[in-house]
Amino acid sequence: MKIIRSSIIYSSFTALSRIAGFIRDIVFANFLGSGASADIFYVAFRFPNTFRRIFSEGAFNSAFVPIYSKLLTKSNRTEANYFAGNTLLMLFALTLLIVIIIEIFMPTFLLLLAPGFKEDTEKFSNLIESARIIFPFLILVSVVSILSSLLNSHGKFALSAAIPIILNIVLTLAVLISFYLSSNHLLFLSWGVLLSGIIQILFLFYAIKKNKILIEFSKNYFSIPLIKFYKLFLPSILSSGILQINILIGTIIASFESGAVSYLYYADRIYQLPLALIGIAIGITMLPNISKKIKMSTKKDVNNTIEKTIIYSLLLAIPASMALYIIPEIIIKILFERGAFNETSTYYSSIALKLFSIGLVAFILTKILTPIYFANENPKPPMNFALITVIINVSLSIYLFQIIGFLGIAAATSIASWCNVVLLYIDLKNKDYFFHTKEILKPLLVIIFSSSIMIIYLSYIKSIFMKAEFLYFYHEILLFILMIVSSAVVYFLIISFYKPFTYARLKENLLSNE
Repeated sequence: MKIIRSSIIYSSFTALSRIAGFIRDIVFANFLGSGASADIFYVAFRFPNTFRRIFSEGAFNSAFVPIYSKLLTKSNRTEANYFAGNTLLMLFALTLLIVIIIEIFMPTFLLLLAPGFKEDTEKFSNLIESARIIFPFLILVSVVSILSSLLNSHGKFALSAAIPIILNIVLTLAVLISFYLSSNHLLFLSWGVLLSGIIQILFLFYAIKKNKILIEFSKNYFSIPLIKFYKLFLPSILSSGILQINILIGTIIASFESGAVSYLYYADRIYQLPLALIGIAIGITMLPNISKKIKMSTKKDVNNTIEKTIIYSLLLAIPASMALYIIPEIIIKILFERGAFNETSTYYSSIALKLFSIGLVAFILTKILTPIYFANENPKPPMNFALITVIINVSLSIYLFQIIGFLGIAAATSIASWCNVVLLYIDLKNKDYFFHTKEILKPLLVIIFSSSIMIIYLSYIKSIFMKAEFLYFYHEILLFILMIVSSAVVYFLIISFYKPFTYARLKENLLSNE
């Protein structure tokens, strides 16, 4: 399957990006911990970073790629070039206007984003200063999103997946340099965010030029392709960005509890890895392929392609979800527990991660099911479901926060995501866009059975890990790596007895151009 092969390419470079991100977070945990400085930066960075994830991993890609891909399919290169250029100008103007408005009213805006910071005058003042520096990153990330989507539409997925590495490297260097110079690390980090955006754009423009992808401009801002884009873009912000919107809401509520923003941030960073490697990678690479297939193939072929894609995503998503539920404290401890990040930070972050893991499969399925609507140029249903999901998430978050604190936010996010998946499945079937056949039952049961055996094995190794007394830290790391690798071997060894998941069949699917 071409989709799976493309998603593996995207996943590989995304993995490198996430590794760089983990290195960044390890440095952050060591120097910032989960205290006031960490909370300030994470809140200041949360909003533009939320837009980055929504735009580059969902909304813009979902609205732009189907239209641009179909223009390329029609061999209408000139119109495709104009569409790309005018979309770039439109989005640049829109984000510039948003940035100007928010910069002017930043204190008021931050009262909405982090109302819990209001009581501490110094903390709130530092937040305003940092947020005003960071927020123009929104303009830069919109340009990055367009250029990445252009590359994706031409089958060039590697650079768009790897581009966040630049952000991670710059921020890691910023915090190290600031502490080495004994300077204001919040200012260094804030300016570092902007610098990384500029560098990303330069890399992407170079790739666009190298691949001879043209961007042209015209005075017609209401051409048929652009009107279609306008109709798709706003709904896609809600439908594709539902997880990020829920996380943003969680940040607002968590600001009332000291350290909560940081605990949720570190838990979020862990489960975002399998989400990016599986859900986002497959969703992004599936969209241009399905968009073209709808025009050129039968409904049955399209349905079979989507179902196979879901099966292969569940092949990784289900065991990943179970593993995060079983060993969250070990993962958090190995990655972050050092310096200012203490045992208390590990404890609370790991519980949040466990609750997020319950919704991981739902998060991944959402990333795969939502693009089906955009391939069919019908964005309204997922937008409506996203609104319902946000209401569920907000209601549950507020209610559970009063009972179990910030952990209620993680639980609410997972529950709301499963509600969204149920709504998507029902509506997709009703609209005859997609429905599961009986063919999915057997592989699904095999995946669940194999994952259960893996979890039994993983639980046994965990008990050994928890009882062990390590003389050196690298001994912990070695046992942790052994735990993960051996569990993966157990899982794939068991599942390989099922013919569709044998090495030969997997290789055949990866080499296929269908």
